[in-house]
Amino acid sequence: MTLLNLVSFVKRGKNRRKVFEALDKPMMPSELMMRIYNKNSNTFFNLVSRALSELKEEKLVEVVNPKDKTGRIYQKTKLGNDVSKKLKELE
Repeated sequence: MTLLNLVSFVKRGKNRRKVFEALDKPMMPSELMMRIYNKNSNTFFNLVSRALSELKEEKLVEVVNPKDKTGRIYQKTKLGNDVSKKLKELE
């Protein structure tokens, strides 16, 4: 995908965009959930987890500790940072 296609991919998903923009440092899904929604429930956790999976599939985020089954930490990749910069330019 080109950079603009990835920007469009992030913008098309409301939750995907929230998660992507909130991920400004390495964080766990539960931390992202509290930062974005200020609530602790399975519904919001599932939204954040699904968004992270979609972003990971496009190589915009990566898992820092992939061997751990719980407490995984996500961060933006170099490509993710490029998309983030482009998003800010276009706004």
